[in-house]
Amino acid sequence: MSSSTKVTFYGGVHEIGGNNILLEDKDTRIFLDFGKGFSRRGKFFEEYINPRTSNGIEDFLTMQLLPNIEGLYREDLMKMADRKILEPNIDAVLLTHAHSDHADYISFLHEKIPIYMGETCYLILQALEERSSRNIEREILSYKLRPYNRKEEPIKRKINTFRTGDKFNVGSLEVEPIHVDHSVPGAYGFIIYTSEGPIAYTGDIRLH
Repeated sequence: MSSSTKVTFYGGVHEIGGNNILLEDKDTRIFLDFGKGFSRRGKFFEEYINPRTSNGIEDFLTMQLLPNIEGLYREDLMKMADRKILEPNIDAVLLTHAHSDHADYISFLHEKIPIYMGETCYLILQALEERSSRNIEREILSYKLRPYNRKEEPIKRKINTFRTGDKFNVGSLEVEPIHVDHSVPGAYGFIIYTSEGPIAYTGDIRLH
């Protein structure tokens, strides 16, 4: 890739899950998925030992469960961790499917960052959110400010959905979703047309 197009892997390499891939093209910056890394998380935590949530996002950043990028995360969590609060400089996140290792850590992202996902993926995440208790690691579609105020309504993220055959633009990028066969419905890969040529991102597929 030339200097105008750059791909950086913050997760998902030689590990199970944790797909966090930053694509930069001209002045456009998008993430391909933003998921939980099971192997990295397993080094520090297990079923009954979880990250502290009383200090916001601090444990996740200190233990490198999340990329330490300024202007990427929710203001309430950064305030709790006594970290600098900045406006987001990411234009979008493209979510391939609803599995935790691709989707869960969207929960930490700033609400001004738009999320693109398939319509079925959105319905699955909506159902999971409605039936689950509040969890700082799985507030993908909406969240309540921390510390909680029970009277406050959840803050909803900006969700853009698509179907097979749709195309959309994010800044300098044209994105073509491609439906793929996977163990969860509504899974997509993407062909992303950059200024230096197309990039294909499969997400997860079945090798049968």
